[in-house]
Amino acid sequence: MLDLLYVGRQSIYDRDFNVAAYELLYRSNSNNYADVANHGLATAELLSNVFTSIGLEGLIGDKTAFINMPREFIVGSYPIPDINSNMVIEILEHVEPDDEVIDALLTLKKRGYTLALDDYIFDPLHEPYLKIVDIIKLDVADLGIEQLSKKIAHLKKYNVKLLAEKVETEIEAEQCLAMGFDLFQGYYFSKPKIVSGRKISGNQITIVELANKLHQTNVDVGELTELISHDVALSYKLLRYVNSAMYSFEREITSIDETVFILGLDTLVRLVHVVMAGSFSEGNGDILESALVRALMCEALAVELGKNSEKGTYFMVGLFSQLDALLGIPLQSALEELPIGDDLRQALLDGSGELGKVLGITVEYCEGGLSDDALLAPIDSKRLMELYLGAVPMAREYAQYSS
Repeated sequence: MLDLLYVGRQSIYDRDFNVAAYELLYRSNSNNYADVANHGLATAELLSNVFTSIGLEGLIGDKTAFINMPREFIVGSYPIPDINSNMVIEILEHVEPDDEVIDALLTLKKRGYTLALDDYIFDPLHEPYLKIVDIIKLDVADLGIEQLSKKIAHLKKYNVKLLAEKVETEIEAEQCLAMGFDLFQGYYFSKPKIVSGRKISGNQITIVELANKLHQTNVDVGELTELISHDVALSYKLLRYVNSAMYSFEREITSIDETVFILGLDTLVRLVHVVMAGSFSEGNGDILESALVRALMCEALAVELGKNSEKGTYFMVGLFSQLDALLGIPLQSALEELPIGDDLRQALLDGSGELGKVLGITVEYCEGGLSDDALLAPIDSKRLMELYLGAVPMAREYAQYSS
């Protein structure tokens, strides 16, 4: 199964009330709040979700990301992503400005990061931050408009932008604008939105490892049978396939040993691939069917090109070409977690090698056709159409049994 990951995202607005940036917030579930007991762990999980699963670009586009950073990240105990042009490091209010922290912040500033001080309450303890930060965030709900109007002049002497957070009414927004705030954040403008993504489960990785083993020369069928038998979900789905109308055997097949014997290794490879595809396709039946069409076409093209022994790899390249759409995460991030060969990885990422050429032809044809000069000999346009027409109903049949 695919586990969901969550990130909170709240817009930050400029003086024209256009979106200027987003604050990215830790969320452990779909609830729009978080009780954070350990800020270090929360930030680590947030960064993992943003950069390895959901994708930063999809979250912020060409805007900037504000991210809370506790002490251990600031001083380098844990790494901060090297995207200084797109990140504002928010110094959490409980981080004391000792010499180690100040030195680390100056280093981060030299590296090009923008620094923001979160929830400044005019405590003398935090005065050292005022000389080095670029943005000061002031909590309107906590400090109150009256206190802000009295104390804000103190901050004007520093070369900083002022951000009013927790602005909840139109009157507060107008008052903060009049006081000279540069940036605005709060429920009056927008509540945080929950953005979810998916991560690849250990069981899915196990199926990919099994699929890779099926491609090996001199594969031990007995070992494969044992591996499949130990995976209850995989065994169930394979038996469901072999007993479906697709094969119409006269009697029920009840064991994996018998399944392997009756179907043979080639068909077993196909079925394991289809089960693997189904495990990635939760709630994405149409995308799965499209991916299976690509996979079946790539496999058929491998046979046409005399690469029968490699057709499983060609099937997989077609299947994984829509892995980003199936999982809802960037393709490169998805592939980083999967144990696949470099040739397959590069074919998917940059279209290189024979695998990449076959995939490119398949994708172009499935998305609207391609010119005759793009074909690979000995395959002509008529033969390509025949392969496509054969793949479509088969993909539909496989998709029907993938859940």
